[in-house]
Amino acid sequence: MKLHLVFDLSILTPLAEALETQGYFIAGTDVTLEQFAVAASAGQVDAEIAIVDGGLGVVHRQDCVNFLKEVRMRVPDTRLIVILPEVDSEWQRSLGMYGIYDVYAAEQFGIEDVQRWIQTKKTLADIPGFNPELPASQKKVERKVGFSLEKNKGKVQTLLSDWTRGFKRAEKITVPVNDESKEREARELTDHVESPVTLKEKQEYVDMDKQNKTDSQPEKLPIYHVSQPYIVAVGGLARRSGNTHTALQIAYETASKGLKTAFVEYRNKPRPSDIVSFATDFDGLKFKRHGIDFFPNRSPFDVAEVYTLGYDSVILDLGVLVDENEGRLEMNSAAQEFLRCPFQLITLSAAPWDLHYIVQHLSQLSVLLRKSSFIINYADEDMIKEFREMFPSITSIMNLLEANPFTDAGELAYWLEQPKTKRKRWFVQ
Repeated sequence: MKLHLVFDLSILTPLAEALETQGYFIAGTDVTLEQFAVAASAGQVDAEIAIVDGGLGVVHRQDCVNFLKEVRMRVPDTRLIVILPEVDSEWQRSLGMYGIYDVYAAEQFGIEDVQRWIQTKKTLADIPGFNPELPASQKKVERKVGFSLEKNKGKVQTLLSDWTRGFKRAEKITVPVNDESKEREARELTDHVESPVTLKEKQEYVDMDKQNKTDSQPEKLPIYHVSQPYIVAVGGLARRSGNTHTALQIAYETASKGLKTAFVEYRNKPRPSDIVSFATDFDGLKFKRHGIDFFPNRSPFDVAEVYTLGYDSVILDLGVLVDENEGRLEMNSAAQEFLRCPFQLITLSAAPWDLHYIVQHLSQLSVLLRKSSFIINYADEDMIKEFREMFPSITSIMNLLEANPFTDAGELAYWLEQPKTKRKRWFVQ
């Protein structure tokens, strides 16, 4: 069975490994709902089931509904299993309106839960507000679901025996009832409880039940907390926009503030490294300078591994995010990585030809511009003012480029002043 997973990286890696050991094939992954919707629109989702963190990267539940609605329209044959951060009937109903019925609320889950969700297919009747009112007799039956007769056989026999004795004695009671009959009734109804044989039997059943629980319940597994670094994507729309220089500035600023920092030179196509030229201790994998670990010439497959190495901050120098094909711009694999990152920065010069380039291809760049900020290089105050007047809805930062990139004068790491969002949900591995 082919699965598509949409989770934060700290959950995605162990979850994918656990599912693969159970025989599932991971056909694709995304780390934001927005990226999942983009992938579906591009025809890149090819799975029977997609398991999705419904609260991933969204502030309002309507954002989740909108993204999953888009996915539902693009890949209608893919079954969506959505995990919400909390019980929310309105949220569940909103998803149900688009045929998304497999919705669960969980802050913590294990591989057994995921397998159960895959095997259990919900319907419209499971959506709050869509299920018609049931008769009282049926409601009573529903409350008993989940009770194992076989497991509780001994308890049931004891309780039935006790209840039968009590009911038979109670049937002998007639009215009117005086104080003496009340006392007799109380003695009769409690005689069987005080019986030594019955108490012994009950204790045996209790001891047996405790032993069964000890034998049958697996050892409680620990919850592994994987630290989540600040992942900052720096990409350009054209070559020679100062992209690597800007990424170096950001890496130096985060390292100077005491964060363990990695700089990754991303290469979606093989070509010589730009940064290895100033390495003095390059071991074939990385080198260190100014408190920064540099990973030169890394392929798309290497990036996820760097995320797991315990860095506080990972700066991605993604290079050019788009390729020009017959006058149109097409996003490359660097752009896909860019959209996965929580902090997205696009470098650009404020030269008139660069501004014209953006205006000319604005509709094709809309996906990249949704949550990104522009860092304007090679610009003076008048040029940055002109840019902000042309693009008032886009956040822009003026970068005072210096010949030496190892300086924090630009103050580009603005997110360090913001409180870091904590994830509520963990995968029990």
